[in-house]
Amino acid sequence: MKLLFLGLGFISTNVAYFLSEKHNITVTYKSLNPVKEKYVKILKDKKVEVVNLDIKDEQKLSELIKSSDMVVNFIGEISGSEEELRISNTEVPKTIASIVNKYGKIMIHLSGSTYGRSGYVKVEEKIGEGLNPQSPFEKTKLQGELEVYKILGDKAFIFRPTLVYGRFNAHVQFIQIYKLVRRGIIPNLNLNFMPVSSRYIAEAIDAIANGKRASKNYFYVTECDPVNLTVFFELFSKALSKRGVKIPVPLSLAKLFLPSYVKALLKYAGTMYDCSVFKELVPKLQFDEKEVQENAKFLNELDKEGILIPT
Repeated sequence: MKLLFLGLGFISTNVAYFLSEKHNITVTYKSLNPVKEKYVKILKDKKVEVVNLDIKDEQKLSELIKSSDMVVNFIGEISGSEEELRISNTEVPKTIASIVNKYGKIMIHLSGSTYGRSGYVKVEEKIGEGLNPQSPFEKTKLQGELEVYKILGDKAFIFRPTLVYGRFNAHVQFIQIYKLVRRGIIPNLNLNFMPVSSRYIAEAIDAIANGKRASKNYFYVTECDPVNLTVFFELFSKALSKRGVKIPVPLSLAKLFLPSYVKALLKYAGTMYDCSVFKELVPKLQFDEKEVQENAKFLNELDKEGILIPT
């Protein structure tokens, strides 16, 4: 099957990396930095086609969608002005969905999971019902979901990933984990999050590409058990053969070192997301320690090359 991945980031790179031997994959990018240039090389080595695309170029976007069997949208922003978030998280998926609908294709849209609910969060019966997004990020993400679903209905699959990890992750929070471990520091943090390996996202996309369906078209993309954030530090330490000192760190102190958009997500620490629908597509959902360790090695490689920058 010919898959079109819109957006070049660590998740789309990981997913394309895992699915490259099963499908004909094209990944688009708007611009490159040294880390994304690294992603391009990784993907080209796996025989993945990588093309430049400004999402505003609807003619080129239409041509790519028309020639594909399924479209996966990875484009989205975590931070920025309200207008930037609205365009990236709402208007872009709306535009993509409209073109996908025109050509009768299937679309998978990667959205978000933090919509103002905590405790044990089940998938709502009607999309968006009972959710209470708080920040501009959350509001624009949910609106993007609603727009896509309104246009495509059952031809749309809304993925709501929790804390995504994977071997090519160069997000700022994982770079900070790497830097602290390199200094021999392993913070002992009382923070539990629901994670999901990008490998499982790849498996779910593969399942849908092969005609498998779940009981709902929108669901939380998550493993079934929470993981303490300290575990990531410990696995990085093991992968780098770096002996570290475990230091108890109160949450108030940890907040001083976190970017503002990460701080906003701390209120969801301890929240349990329902994995049951996702599990219909990916039956085996266990925390993947190997992927975390591969991530540490990848960041070490970037560090040695002098390109340890967040994407």
